[in-house]
Amino acid sequence: MELSPGKGKFPLVDLTIRGLKVMRFWNEKPAQTFSIFGLLLVVVYPIVWLIPSWLFIISSQDNLTLLMKAANEQIVFMAIFFKLCSFVINFHRWEQLFYDLQRAFTSVMDDQSLDIQGILGHVEKTAHFLTKGYTSVLCFNCALYGVFPMLFVAVKYAITGSHDVPLSTPIEANYFIPGYRTHFWLWLPLNVMLNVLLEMHGIALFLIECFTWSLVHATSCLFRVLQIQAHELSNQNERKDQWYAKFESFVSLHESVLRSARTLEEILSFQMLFLYMSTVFALCLMVMVLSLAFNDVFLLIAMICVIGYCLFQTFSFSYLGTELIEESGAVADAIFHSTWYNQSVNRQKDLCFVLMRAKKPVKLTAGKLFIVTRDSFTEVIKQAYTIFTLMSQFLEESAN
Repeated sequence: MELSPGKGKFPLVDLTIRGLKVMRFWNEKPAQTFSIFGLLLVVVYPIVWLIPSWLFIISSQDNLTLLMKAANEQIVFMAIFFKLCSFVINFHRWEQLFYDLQRAFTSVMDDQSLDIQGILGHVEKTAHFLTKGYTSVLCFNCALYGVFPMLFVAVKYAITGSHDVPLSTPIEANYFIPGYRTHFWLWLPLNVMLNVLLEMHGIALFLIECFTWSLVHATSCLFRVLQIQAHELSNQNERKDQWYAKFESFVSLHESVLRSARTLEEILSFQMLFLYMSTVFALCLMVMVLSLAFNDVFLLIAMICVIGYCLFQTFSFSYLGTELIEESGAVADAIFHSTWYNQSVNRQKDLCFVLMRAKKPVKLTAGKLFIVTRDSFTEVIKQAYTIFTLMSQFLEESAN
């Protein structure tokens, strides 16, 4: 934990780290405790978003569409709360993983290989554009969900002096404030506060997601670096001391990347399980809501925003999980095709040992139950459609 970002260090997910520092979800120096402000932001989350939504579901059972919308929001917001809590609980593990990966990238910064330099540039650029683009799009998504409806009501009230009842809030929730959904001047400050908190929680969440995706992708890219280094070990004319120096560097980097991949799997395992389960039920409920209220434009927009978010989340981890498996497995192929059989017997033994370690690809799992791949994303869609079909049949039978 001695390494910290600075001169001569690889700028791993630099923009994301700066954003997390602004939100007090990252420290200036390693090994410090999680900030009080960041912890307070997480503690406030269930008080504002989860408990009022539960109260709405319990107390408002007359409108099936709104009830299902609230249940769907509850699933998605619970998944978000799980992510925030997981990040706080595993904060020091994330911190250790980040600095381990930064050390690994820093160790190859001076490598003269153009391919390796291209990978380093790719890691830096993708993390920057992911954070910049994803956070901007999702902040607009949050505004579409909460700020724009509030502004529409406020402008209409300013022009006409009237408003529709009940007044909307960012989510279907019961805040037990008398008149907050009928009296404009009670509703407005409450809605402003809710939208500020929605954006703050949203930015913190989006930065955490970018941080997670970038570290998984960075780990895969380090496996690509190892593939290039494995090919370089096929040089038979290299002096013994130079070859063993390269080999030692290769083994050290491989061990570091494998350790980072194991840490990723341990941290993300139950988060992946919760994500996949919540996505299945959220998709099912969202399709049900849309099928029951397809004439409600605001509801359609809100549900499309949530559907897009859930699908992108699941697909991103499915894609990165597949990439991690393929790139880690390719290291063994690179060693095998490095003409190791033309090397001296001692070098063959050393390469054989590394080959055995690299043959088992690393992976992300969902609670140890299944491996996160692109195929698992397809299964999510299939399961959501199956549950939707069963629920539709149940509602039709109940109506008859």
